[in-house]
Amino acid sequence: MTQDMPAADYQHPVSQLLNYGKPKNSSGTQWFDYVKAYGFTDEHIPDLIRLASEEDLDWQDEEEWYAPIHSYRALGQLKAEEAIQPLIRLLDKDDSDWYMEDLPEVFGMIGSACIPALTDYLIHEERSSFSKIAAARGLAKVAEFYPAHRDEIVHILTEAMSHHQQHPPELNGSLVATLLDLEATESVSVIERAYKEGPVDEMICGSWARVQIELGLATASDFSPEELRHKEPEWMKSIRELADRFSELIPFEGTPGLSTNIKAVTNESRLELFGQSGLAAKKSKSAQPKSGFGSQLPKEKKRKRKR
Repeated sequence: MTQDMPAADYQHPVSQLLNYGKPKNSSGTQWFDYVKAYGFTDEHIPDLIRLASEEDLDWQDEEEWYAPIHSYRALGQLKAEEAIQPLIRLLDKDDSDWYMEDLPEVFGMIGSACIPALTDYLIHEERSSFSKIAAARGLAKVAEFYPAHRDEIVHILTEAMSHHQQHPPELNGSLVATLLDLEATESVSVIERAYKEGPVDEMICGSWARVQIELGLATASDFSPEELRHKEPEWMKSIRELADRFSELIPFEGTPGLSTNIKAVTNESRLELFGQSGLAAKKSKSAQPKSGFGSQLPKEKKRKRKR
């Protein structure tokens, strides 16, 4: 097949996606309305699936390069259940930020019919961490779009979390973050065990103290600054050392006050903001008693002043 063959091979209106160009929004709620603009219906689903999976495009042509992205977004808007398995296979494209960010939204739009395939991919398939993280986020998106399935999906994600010792730390960290997004207080004992036994990448989800605060089981004043601080992986320690060395080696005599400001950023370090999974920026929930979770609250801790 020649490079210009795909455009001739797709019929109107699907062929128009080959000329759309770069998508303008990354949030599913702000995506271009392909169904309304192009008049897509169920009869176009087979061609949209084929374009979403197309491998023989002119990848030097920016407009054609983005065509599969527009196609799978349109499939999500059509709630095309017959596209689930082809879209699941696209999760293997873990080197594409577009696919890893968009596909969970697409699965959420399609709905509960995606749950079995996403669960199988997350729990049973031998795939990369990034691909499995996208599958977990896809499940969470289904719960977001269809709240009636929230409990079922929390159970699935918690079951995956229970096998934490078989997972790499970044997958566990992302599972914790996803459960926090779903406010899964019922998963707290499994999350706590994962923190105790490891491995959990706290750069993604924050410390165990932060998790308790996010779930409304405690407040920041129940913990010391050390407990609130996430543990850094080895690669992050290397970056911190490099940043500190940078601040010491480069003189800024020509710019009054700049050297001091640089040191303040590196030593205080903006790196401290990483690993809180956005938790520190959120308003802390009050530690209201929750049935079955009283034992999770810190015991007999002296109240400490906030930093």
